[in-house]
Amino acid sequence: METKNIEEIVNIFEKSNVAKMELEAGDLKIKLEKNIVAHSEDTTPVANAVYVGEQSDSTVADRKPAQAGNAAACEETHKAYIKSPIVGTFYQAGAVGAEPFVKVGDMINEGDVVCIVEAMKVMNEIKSDKSGIVKEVLVKDGSMVEYDAPLFVIGD
Repeated sequence: METKNIEEIVNIFEKSNVAKMELEAGDLKIKLEKNIVAHSEDTTPVANAVYVGEQSDSTVADRKPAQAGNAAACEETHKAYIKSPIVGTFYQAGAVGAEPFVKVGDMINEGDVVCIVEAMKVMNEIKSDKSGIVKEVLVKDGSMVEYDAPLFVIGD
């Protein structure tokens, strides 16, 4: 790997909200870590690119609906996500000005390309690992995403 590529990776890492990253390319192994400090109120956070994290079973159990018929609360606990397998820049379409791979309301099948995540100038097609209807796009086009960050909400 060229020094220029390593510098680019470090620059992207420094500008991102990612706290830790490991990368292997052949014999080269890079580990990057930084402390993320809370920013002042005038700093604009990168909305839609922040990974909220998995919830433990006890947290889900604490969110039981107040009424048995409360479908909205039940649906919240059963959301399915398509998550990013890599750190990089999220793109909804294959080219500037092109139609997005998927839109809210589209029916997708397992294996369908749903977006692209660019990492180190390589455009990686992200394929769905589940079938269903796209309920929500969680990331703004052109935003940085972390490993395992939710990109789409999928439902029935």
